[in-house]
Amino acid sequence: MFATTLYMLLLIISLIFVFIFHIPYIKIRGKERGGRSAQWTAKKWGRFLMWAAGAKVDVVYNDEGTYSQLKDEEPIVIVGNHQSNMDIPAILGYFPREVGFVAKKEMESWPFFGVWMKYGQCVFLDRKNPREGMKNMKDAVKKIQEGFSIVIFPEGTRSEDGSIGEFKKGSFKLASDPMVKIVPVTVKGTFDIQRKGSLRINRGKRVKLILNKVIDPKTLPREEVKKLNETVRDAIEEAYKSL
Repeated sequence: MFATTLYMLLLIISLIFVFIFHIPYIKIRGKERGGRSAQWTAKKWGRFLMWAAGAKVDVVYNDEGTYSQLKDEEPIVIVGNHQSNMDIPAILGYFPREVGFVAKKEMESWPFFGVWMKYGQCVFLDRKNPREGMKNMKDAVKKIQEGFSIVIFPEGTRSEDGSIGEFKKGSFKLASDPMVKIVPVTVKGTFDIQRKGSLRINRGKRVKLILNKVIDPKTLPREEVKKLNETVRDAIEEAYKSL
């Protein structure tokens, strides 16, 4: 109980700081400079939350070429399995790029937080309205074409038991439409910190972000592009089971 209370207290303090000081600051700086500032702060905030949860995060490169390719400035799509609420701060803080997320539509209307996410190049996806959802995905593709890297969890929801669910095909339009590279990221250990439906925080856990071999849709036959959801899921699950 103490660990959960401490984490929640630190979370609230960090959000108050962001809302009082950072939101006005990024608005004053404007869309471009404010966006860079929002992403920089989000990375620091992600690391702070993992520290507040007492977690240790290791970034593991599962392929030698992934490290060098991530040094390039070209936009990428990061695809991860969704284990816990802690996946987002882990990726925000420790993925070696500043990234935005595909988030659920409801978060757009959250006071202050929605503004921060917009400036941080997040895209809000309406899953209840297919037509609006397609429009949202087009907005995300546009952001990628403008040079931003985006994270998506194609399971659509957090895991109930820690296992990896089905990856929805539609999520992969983010990469196949603009033909940008995909980095499959295996998230392991966040499920042990906080499980779906629970506020309880378990301290002292180790989290691994496993960066698997980069997949470039431009080099794949059309039939393989259609099966990207299966290919990426297989790569993520293989790494998950190997550690």
